[in-house]
Amino acid sequence: MSVTPSFPDVNVRSQTYYVALTSVRCPHCGYSTRLLALAMPRGHETLHAGARDGSGADRDVDELCDESVQDVWQRADANALLFYVEGLPGFVQSRLQQLSRFFHLAYDPGARNSYWANHCQHCGSLLGDHELHCEPAGAFMPWSEAAAKNIRLLRYQEPFAAAAVGYACEPEFFTSMRTG
Repeated sequence: MSVTPSFPDVNVRSQTYYVALTSVRCPHCGYSTRLLALAMPRGHETLHAGARDGSGADRDVDELCDESVQDVWQRADANALLFYVEGLPGFVQSRLQQLSRFFHLAYDPGARNSYWANHCQHCGSLLGDHELHCEPAGAFMPWSEAAAKNIRLLRYQEPFAAAAVGYACEPEFFTSMRTG
């Protein structure tokens, strides 16, 4: 079994992962542009901070100094899409850059944070994760099975870890997305 990479703030890990590919019309210039997203297969793990019994319950003030309180990794029996990804291991960054040089770390003033984001391949504008992942009919939130078929999943058989703020558990139509 391969060793899962680790770095500060990792909260999602897996022995395999997907890169989701699709394209949309850029709202800034009107041209079609390619997009990437990261997806997790069933069996990935998520970090639940400060669990006394593995329940993932939030820490209270008294628990902050309690040495019995630990961060616990829990197995997820669901597929998931990640967004607002703040940290990735170098080899995953390189793979994503090979797929698209327009997916890179960027500061988003709306989110007031830096994260791995899509940019239009024609005008270079930031295409924020909120519109792509959180809005109905967003590129990675398809509204129908037919729309989901426009998303292609590339599976990578290598260990993965990420620091992700956004996490969509069992996204609708995930099983309709094409693997290739």
